[in-house]
Amino acid sequence: MIPEAELVRKEFLLRQLDMPPSVGLTKKSILRWVALSLGLISKNETRDKGFLALDALFYFLFTKKREPTTLDIQARIKDKNKIEMSEKLIRYHLNRVIELGIIKRNGLKYKVNSAPSSEKRDSLKESFEHWFVQDLIKQSAEISKALEKMQKSYEQKN
Repeated sequence: MIPEAELVRKEFLLRQLDMPPSVGLTKKSILRWVALSLGLISKNETRDKGFLALDALFYFLFTKKREPTTLDIQARIKDKNKIEMSEKLIRYHLNRVIELGIIKRNGLKYKVNSAPSSEKRDSLKESFEHWFVQDLIKQSAEISKALEKMQKSYEQKN
């Protein structure tokens, strides 16, 4: 392990994807696009477990307007898709969304991690812009400074 590895606090994975109009035609298509662009699923994904967990989470948050538990999500996946999914696997996929900062766990329930200045407390867009984009901007600035210092260190004659 390299010494700097212990300095890692968070990882960012964003994919630049085209967004043709057809993507926005169905809920399933837009959810897949978002999950792929945020690195929640891989581009070669053959399993849909992560997608099913996200679909169930957003169903409760935005259709039912309530904060679900892992058991709620598990039951929704079983009822809708006729698939058994373990609580552990559901938590794994939800933890990946929590790492983005846009969702948080409050006890046993999951909810949108609201931006402090947001009037709309369940806005994923505002949550993303506050918790993820701001961190990304800060890290980009740090990388820019480090690149400049690194280049200068190589330009110095030894």
